[in-house]
Amino acid sequence: MEKKGHIYNLISILMMAIGPLLAKFGVLEISPAQAAIINVLVILLASYLFGYIQGKKVSFYADKEMILLGVLNSFGVILLYISTSLLSPVEIGFIGRFYTVFAILLSLLILKERLTRKETFFIMAAMLGIFLFIDTANVYGASLIGSICALFQTFFFALSNIYIKRTMATDKDSNSILFTNNCIALVFVTLYAIVTGQLWEGALSLSGIGLIALSSLLTGFVGTLFLYEALKYLRFSIANTIRAFSPILLAVISFPFFPVEITWQKIAGASVMLLSIFLLTSNKKKEQHSSKKSAG
Repeated sequence: MEKKGHIYNLISILMMAIGPLLAKFGVLEISPAQAAIINVLVILLASYLFGYIQGKKVSFYADKEMILLGVLNSFGVILLYISTSLLSPVEIGFIGRFYTVFAILLSLLILKERLTRKETFFIMAAMLGIFLFIDTANVYGASLIGSICALFQTFFFALSNIYIKRTMATDKDSNSILFTNNCIALVFVTLYAIVTGQLWEGALSLSGIGLIALSSLLTGFVGTLFLYEALKYLRFSIANTIRAFSPILLAVISFPFFPVEITWQKIAGASVMLLSIFLLTSNKKKEQHSSKKSAG
């Protein structure tokens, strides 16, 4: 079952890596608030159609936890497109490494998850690899506002996914959670667009809308749905440490458009991180195999 969780998680990571590049080209033609609204609308439509095709109509969950989840998601979406308009996809991916830090800290504080000493060591080694890979001079030389928004959007998405992990334990449908989440987010994102005067700002570009729609479909629907499914089989802290691979994958995909210098430091960082992730997952499998033998 855990193998299925890792497969779902890897598919989600791939989708999440392609989306930011498309979104960057999209916000060059439309405002961040308009992009955020399109993002939410596309996910809502995709979620509804997916449920219809499956023969499982989506449900709207009106409990307090789901409303809070939608509010957190709306903050994340708004900050995501503000930072996308100010930074390059590579910079956003690099700053996004803090997602792993937030995810681990929040899983310990809220979900009361525990890590073994080996897992803690591998997680710290993976994080060290990310820092080695990143050229911090480029990150901190970027727009200050964009960097702050990118940092806080990772926090809100990590916090949002924490609540999703708690919600998944109540056997709610993944697609209906996604639908409810974005119904609530649509209200707050639209209010933001109205208050900031971006709702009808400029002429809407069809190519811009198309790029944001495709990006949203990959990251907000396909990638997110696979993440929700992965969280059914993986612990939150383990799933999100493996997702630390995403910044490197994003850098590779974005390289033709936003070239980055390849140095020995980056190669060493990538090697340390990949090895740590491999050891983290293989160690977990050994522990499960040993526990099964003991039970037998």
